Amino acid sequence: MHVAIVLIVLLVVMAFLIPVIGVNVIFLVLGAVIAWAIIMRNKSIKENINKVPEQTLHIVNVERGGVFELKGVGDNYEDLTLTVLAKHLYQEGDFSWFELECDKGSDEKVWVEVEDDDETTVSIVLQKMKLADIEVSPEILWQIDDNEYGQIFNGFRYEDSGRATFYRFCDSTRAEELYYWDFVKGNRILSVEKWGDNSYEVFLSQKLRPSQVTVLRNSQS
Repeated sequence: MHVAIVLIVLLVVMAFLIPVIGVNVIFLVLGAVIAWAIIMRNKSIKENINKVPEQTLHIVNVERGGVFELKGVGDNYEDLTLTVLAKHLYQEGDFSWFELECDKGSDEKVWVEVEDDDETTVSIVLQKMKLADIEVSPEILWQIDDNEYGQIFNGFRYEDSGRATFYRFCDSTRAEELYYWDFVKGNRILSVEKWGDNSYEVFLSQKLRPSQVTVLRNSQS
């Protein structure tokens, strides 16, 4: 947020300086400022997702090549050993959370989300769905968003919604905008994400207790 304000102020100042120092100099200064902004943005992203000492075996430190175990997943209480294929970041204002794209064996992918706010929260996607599967229309979602209240699909109650930015591979140059709605019921989370003009994705996830998560290796090296 502070970086954006600085950029706006500098652009206004440079607009007034063009007649004095010339367009070429302005472009050189602007290029340097943009490079600085990208560096600061990447630094901010890394600070937001690394609140635990780097060498500690902890889910927030897991990177590509990392391995961790999850106990009692889903209705069948399955135990999983997952290898991280990629790490992606979501950011909403000053708050961020990340997604681990994992392989549970036989090239079958699993997605795990990690939030590290006052406490670390881990959830695993159990099922991908469509809006038609949960009998909800975009109009209903926006109405719930306006009211900040509502229930859908077998008693899932509204918890949160908002606009966020998705950074593929935690790369600040690969940003995608989305809008999301989260609904909860017990330890299950029903998430709806809107990408682009009219593309909706629905995920049913399970929120896990800390005792269900064991990190074996933070990364490949």
